[in-house]
Amino acid sequence: MLDRYLFIRLLKGQCALTLVLAAVIWLVQVLDLFDKTLSAGASPFSSLGISLLILPRVLTFTLGPALLITVLSQMVRLLQDHEYFALTAAGLSPLRILRPIAVLATLTMLVQGALAFYISPIAMKALKTQTENVRTQFALGDLQAGAFKDITQNMTVYTSGRDAQGQWLDLMIYDTSTPKQPTLYTAKKGQIVKAPEQSYFALQQGTQQITDAEGQRAWVHFSRYLVPLNIATGATKTRNELNRNHMMIHQLLDPAAYGVTHARRIARMQARGLELISNLAAPFIFTLISFAVVTAGGLNRHGYGRRILASVLLAIIFQIGIIALSAQAVARDQPTLVFVWPIVFFLILCAVVTVQTQPALLSRRHGGAL
Repeated sequence: MLDRYLFIRLLKGQCALTLVLAAVIWLVQVLDLFDKTLSAGASPFSSLGISLLILPRVLTFTLGPALLITVLSQMVRLLQDHEYFALTAAGLSPLRILRPIAVLATLTMLVQGALAFYISPIAMKALKTQTENVRTQFALGDLQAGAFKDITQNMTVYTSGRDAQGQWLDLMIYDTSTPKQPTLYTAKKGQIVKAPEQSYFALQQGTQQITDAEGQRAWVHFSRYLVPLNIATGATKTRNELNRNHMMIHQLLDPAAYGVTHARRIARMQARGLELISNLAAPFIFTLISFAVVTAGGLNRHGYGRRILASVLLAIIFQIGIIALSAQAVARDQPTLVFVWPIVFFLILCAVVTVQTQPALLSRRHGGAL
């Protein structure tokens, strides 16, 4: 009953704090996105749906701090409401409080791992694709007969108008996605074809003019040709342009297998992967920090401000250590080095908790002997 009572209190606090922190950070990040999507012609509901794709990444980085604050607040509340005194007076060890906290830390670790390893990269990739699609669709809808229009950063389109079926007529498309080898497309008709990841211009009865690096030009005639619209994020994107925020854990740990060849980019991606893995220990470290610092004063019900400040500082030091060791582990080609910091932190905190709770255990034994 005690474990269930404490766990429910902790779980409610964890959920509430996570939602509050995530909402604040999400609002700060989403304002610019709202401005871009609404300016691109997207509806408010469509903009909201796109902005929700940011939440998995925000939650990834708020679960740990929310757990730290939750455990701190609940431990302080146990002291202020005299529940901590009642437990120790009844002969229960302060370590008993760690059982529901450990269960909550385990659940937080599992959710954080799922978000960081898979859900967040997928959501961020979808966010970029959908944002580019919204911009492209708005630019296409703004095409005017007899005028040149930049529909993407690297693509300019000209059309003489549209027919009764909605197809663009007398198209001219200038593609500079490869600056040294620009391509000019001309076609009698064209329409938009949507695919899961991007959209295409389906051109009919046209010509492709290719300019090579030496300035030589060649012409290719076609009856039907698909021109990708989202050059920066679509299927024509080279593998070397992979964004580490869009890569799942197995891709981060072995980016070379997915076409990344630049040594510095490989090192940054691997460091990011090791950082995400070692950061799984954060929920357990944060709970031990909170428990150790709050119980450091024994039954003293004063000095909460100093204890909370100490907990926050220790949590920041732990996070800085993980980031620093992740880069060092990749630079020295010793991946196991990144796990040294969490293990050392964990052992030190376990020793501190044991020392802090040992007097209570001894007093209980002596009381039973008398």
